[in-house]
Amino acid sequence: MGLKVDNICPYKIDNENVDDKDVILVVSEDSAGEQEYGNDDVISILRRITIQFYYPIDYKGDMALTEKTVKAFLFARNIRCYLDAGHIMSPDSQNIIQTLKFNYREREE
Repeated sequence: MGLKVDNICPYKIDNENVDDKDVILVVSEDSAGEQEYGNDDVISILRRITIQFYYPIDYKGDMALTEKTVKAFLFARNIRCYLDAGHIMSPDSQNIIQTLKFNYREREE
């Protein structure tokens, strides 16, 4: 699939530690969504995350397969993709960028 553990970054790209010749993933948390209540207590919260893929301009791998593999990995953990923004070219970094948004339900203990 071509993903390297060091190229998965929380919130922003860690320029000192990533290999910019391969795909870089940036994972961030979006604001929490709806809450479910029971007996006036929160029993679950809808959580959301965003994953951005930064592909080098000359990326030779299969972008669709990489994204499908990430979606399948998360889906197996009940984290579902609800938005696939499509690929765009970043004018400043000259990367091909794909943004995927996911949601999952977190149960309160």
